[in-house]
Amino acid sequence: MTGLQDNGLIKAVTGLEGGCVACGSTCGVVSGGALGLALNHESEITAKGLPAEKKVLRQVGEYVDWFDKAYGSTICRERTRTDFYSTWGQLKYFLTVYRMAGCFRHIRGSMRYLYQTRQPSMAVSGKTSGNRTGGTLHCARAVLEGIRENTGIGNRRLENLSFVFDGGVGLSGGVCGALAGAVTGINVLLGLPVRHMSYWKTIKGFGIGHVNLLVDQPFGSGEPFKAGKQVVKKFKEMAGSFECRDISEKRFSGWDDFQAFVKGTSRCLKLMDFAVEEASGIIRQYQ
Repeated sequence: MTGLQDNGLIKAVTGLEGGCVACGSTCGVVSGGALGLALNHESEITAKGLPAEKKVLRQVGEYVDWFDKAYGSTICRERTRTDFYSTWGQLKYFLTVYRMAGCFRHIRGSMRYLYQTRQPSMAVSGKTSGNRTGGTLHCARAVLEGIRENTGIGNRRLENLSFVFDGGVGLSGGVCGALAGAVTGINVLLGLPVRHMSYWKTIKGFGIGHVNLLVDQPFGSGEPFKAGKQVVKKFKEMAGSFECRDISEKRFSGWDDFQAFVKGTSRCLKLMDFAVEEASGIIRQYQ
């Protein structure tokens, strides 16, 4: 869609598959598409900062709404009716062709939507604004920056684009931005480098990863699904949910509403700190 290939960015987002390490939250097609929209406007975001970010967030919100109406839900477990953390759930998904076929159809439809609605540039005004300039706070970006400060592992482009996860992907209430930041931060180091893998090695990697979701003694050292499983389970225990709408008990009316909430609640700030510490601890094990 952009003509740009960033292998490091693709490696980092492989953990978003199946609703964030297959936990069933926001579909990877939705979260990946959101990042694609931001990447398409990277030059405007770099030049204008927050004003451009707000415009991209509105586009992401429109994309999420379209996906929800077109396919019934943006939440993986609702759309596929699959629990990837159970053997029976995986068997149903991989042996029942229509579930996998549905996912491929949604990928194709989303790519068509994103390609047809892409905008080469945006008319925005305002000065460049960083993450905390003017009191601005982005959930996933704060986590990714914290991970990099703790471990030295990071991806600056991912950090700059990760505002799309605010409020559960485009303020839609989906996967918590803190969790998305933790998972993608881990995958900067451990993710599958699919651009450098053959088709069969990619299938093998995802196969081993899905097996590791089921077993107590996972296969492989530094396997990304094994590492990600630790984070999503502990996050669910602490937050009670993977989704922003449940954690915040709120649906955001817009950017200002989101900012007022996220900066005014200790719950979100604690979850960000928790995500940074958990992800940093895992990364240190494999550095």
